[in-house]
Amino acid sequence: MNRLDYIDALRGIAALLVVFQHLFVPLLGEYWVLEHLIDPGKLGVLWFFMISGFVIPFSLKHQPSAVRRFLVSRFFRLYPAYWLSLLLFLAATRITGQPIPGWPHIVANLTMVQTVLGIPDVIGLYWTLFIELGFYALCLMLFIAGLLHSVTVRFGCAVTMLVLALAMGVARGWLDQKLPVAFPLALSLMFFGSLWRDTLLTLSSRASRRPIVMLLLAYAVLLPPTFIAGYSTDMGNGETWTRYLFTYALAFLTFLLLTTRIRLESYWLVWLGTISYSVYLLHPSIALLADWLGRQPFFALPPLGLALAATLATLLLAHLCFQHIERPFIGLGRKLSIPAQLPPAQKLEL
Repeated sequence: MNRLDYIDALRGIAALLVVFQHLFVPLLGEYWVLEHLIDPGKLGVLWFFMISGFVIPFSLKHQPSAVRRFLVSRFFRLYPAYWLSLLLFLAATRITGQPIPGWPHIVANLTMVQTVLGIPDVIGLYWTLFIELGFYALCLMLFIAGLLHSVTVRFGCAVTMLVLALAMGVARGWLDQKLPVAFPLALSLMFFGSLWRDTLLTLSSRASRRPIVMLLLAYAVLLPPTFIAGYSTDMGNGETWTRYLFTYALAFLTFLLLTTRIRLESYWLVWLGTISYSVYLLHPSIALLADWLGRQPFFALPPLGLALAATLATLLLAHLCFQHIERPFIGLGRKLSIPAQLPPAQKLEL
């Protein structure tokens, strides 16, 4: 077993939580706990952000062509499966008779930075991938400046993003404008994940734990007013500040526990973590098809059975996507990211 298998397992559980949110929560009806206290899908997404921080900064190492290696490997890691998910969703949209986005909308979504272009995501969960790209850009800038592996700098980034989120939350509530508070919050969580990795795997002295303790205190102090100011008014997503606050608190608590005292390393969870990116990207297409099937008069499977079947179909499709899309392109990215070795210079004959 790999020493970080528990991180893959946690990633797999996070993907299942997102699937549960989209396929099963709508079947449960109105429950106060789900409406005002816990958002399972958001919990999974918050884990994803922390895991990215746990992993990504440490893939940038001081070696020849480090920036090139990073850019090429990340491109081939993210984009092929992403493009497949867009294609499958458009196919599912056509099958189910839903309106198909126009070509400018589709082409913009091929870039993964459609948010910057002011164009909506074809699939709602694409917003998280734009944040991932933002984190990659920040890590690259810090790496080039020689600051990425500084605990002090990453701590400063985490706090700065947290304060920015508070300011945006206050402005959101004051102006009644849907400002993207989640963006700086997610970046803060990613830097938290990187600092937590230092605490677990690299640093051992009591003094080295001080940044994490101070950062957790900062979250405890600044997150409540951020959510109260920014999410006391629902702006279309069923937002309540209590659900944001409790879900974030639960995300921190469970992430810390599941990376220390309760490390899950079963084969199936690690496998699920391996295919989690495809699970995350492909399940909206399966959910759309399942919803359409459930409304057909010839289809007799009950809603719960349909949700279970859709989950199994998602896992199967994600496994195939990993084997035939993700893995080959990851390998190609590794090959292309390694600079070609020039033949040794021939000595001149005198």
